[in-house]
Amino acid sequence: MTGEPDRGPAERLARLRRLLQRDGLDGLWLPRTDPHGSEYLPPHEERVAWLSGFTGSAAVVLVLPDRAAVFTDGRYTLQVREEVDPRLFETCHLGREPPAKWLARHLQPGQRLGYDPYLVTKAERERIERVCRRRGADLVAVRRNPVDAVWTDRPPPPVGRVTPHELVHAGRTAREKRREIGRAIAELDAEWLVLTATDAICWLLNLRGSDIPFNPVILSFALLHRDGRCRWFVDARKLPADLRLEEEVLVEPYETFGAALDALARGGEAVIADPRLVRAGFLDRLTAGGRPPLEEEDPVILAKARKNPVEMEGARRAHRRDGVAVVRVLKWLDELPLDGSVTELDVVRRLEAERSRDPLYRGPSFETIAGHGPNGAVVHYRVTADRARPLTGETLLLMDSGGHYLDGTTDITRTVALGRPAAAMREHFTRVLKGHIALATVRFPEGTGGAQLDSLARLPLWEAGLDYDHGTGHGVGSYLCVHEGPPRIAKTGSAVALEPGMILSNEPGCYRPGAYGIRIENLLLVRPCAERTEGGDRPLLEFETLTLAPIDRRLILPGLLTAGERAWLDAYHRRVRESLSPALDAEHRAWLEAACAPL
Repeated sequence: MTGEPDRGPAERLARLRRLLQRDGLDGLWLPRTDPHGSEYLPPHEERVAWLSGFTGSAAVVLVLPDRAAVFTDGRYTLQVREEVDPRLFETCHLGREPPAKWLARHLQPGQRLGYDPYLVTKAERERIERVCRRRGADLVAVRRNPVDAVWTDRPPPPVGRVTPHELVHAGRTAREKRREIGRAIAELDAEWLVLTATDAICWLLNLRGSDIPFNPVILSFALLHRDGRCRWFVDARKLPADLRLEEEVLVEPYETFGAALDALARGGEAVIADPRLVRAGFLDRLTAGGRPPLEEEDPVILAKARKNPVEMEGARRAHRRDGVAVVRVLKWLDELPLDGSVTELDVVRRLEAERSRDPLYRGPSFETIAGHGPNGAVVHYRVTADRARPLTGETLLLMDSGGHYLDGTTDITRTVALGRPAAAMREHFTRVLKGHIALATVRFPEGTGGAQLDSLARLPLWEAGLDYDHGTGHGVGSYLCVHEGPPRIAKTGSAVALEPGMILSNEPGCYRPGAYGIRIENLLLVRPCAERTEGGDRPLLEFETLTLAPIDRRLILPGLLTAGERAWLDAYHRRVRESLSPALDAEHRAWLEAACAPL
């Protein structure tokens, strides 16, 4: 399929349909991910963006002979409409009109729907298979992804340099981690654990990389034995000559991982593979080899989420330094002439410049969001040079940004007033703040999951008939992925209970399309309650707020806050001032003093 002109999504979709027809297929199911289940992707895995034009981080594309659709979640409702040609693709909400429901309406009897088994989980496949059976259609695994066959200028896989994550930041040696996980494998009466998630492997081996934008991870696979031995499947070109790996870690070519699974299955050894993480294609290979895998939870995932004391203290230090950088940006914003001479892109660049002054800084933890006015209502808005909106007054600026530091990862959102805010802006901001405080101050029993806490952040908005169409909190890694499972705080939160050492975000919001967006985000560390509740009969947990930066007092309606909420805000601002002032010059200290004054 080479030599054909590439005139964008219309021509690409036409070429794909011609290829599907040639191969005896009527359609394609294409999730936006890679064989590692990644959220952020290297360029050569961005099939959805190449085919449809949609660049959001959550998407599924379905292509049939006479229609196609792009599915995404509430974070991208506005963005998908801007980026996707409605003449080519319908745009659907993943929650309200999921792919299975769409297929149930449009798939015809006898049609053959192709899919790449290395991009889907077993549960996802079973869901689509049920629809196909009901419709009298077939779901067909392809040997090669059809998009790759028509993507003639597809970039090569990255060859990012691997670096050690030193013990001073990791807190535990790689050998200790491998032995701990090895014991968990043995307890499940297995010999090997299949690891495909890039951040899990980096955590296990105390290594970091640069293969994926905004994620210091390495595209690799691993097989961990119960005795701590590890077979690491990675492109050897990524390994510097001076990298010292322990003898128990054997490097093998990345592309031989599938054959290694085949051999393990034929050998009859018991292999654990978490079906939520390991793509269906790998599970199929193990099953075809004669011994289906043991479908158990990957013990690495929880171990990684529970930060050790060194990682927790590193997170505190990283947030103090990050707060200093954010304060310098907030002061700069506060003194700007709102005449349109500064744009959203200048805000992005300023945040990067201030963070880059830190010697431990290793880059942004995600693409910075700087949404002025109506752009703030685009939940995951991305600034580009050709459409960067000039900053003017009488509206809001939403800044969601974060940094990777060797000792921790940050993620902070501040919404600031540019000029005099309208009454509606102040009311909405205050209701978001009330929800933020409710989550920050809750005490909850051990065993509580994020879904049980989510409504606390939404209740003040619900009281005014408002809500937001995204989760309230996601897990955060330790100089790893800024979105880390398994804990999350959302209406459909994971079943995993929150445990001491987990770091999550607290980010309720309110969005008025065409006008403005509001979000307040701090990161929280789960810890045991400092004091036992009198008369209580079980241990309680609480949150320690890690993020340190002022919350814009100009946007607060004090009368909407309770006495307890005002006390929390004043105490938080006092802590921000005391923590950050020693690292600021006199001019910035004075600004911070005013920004953190009691309400």
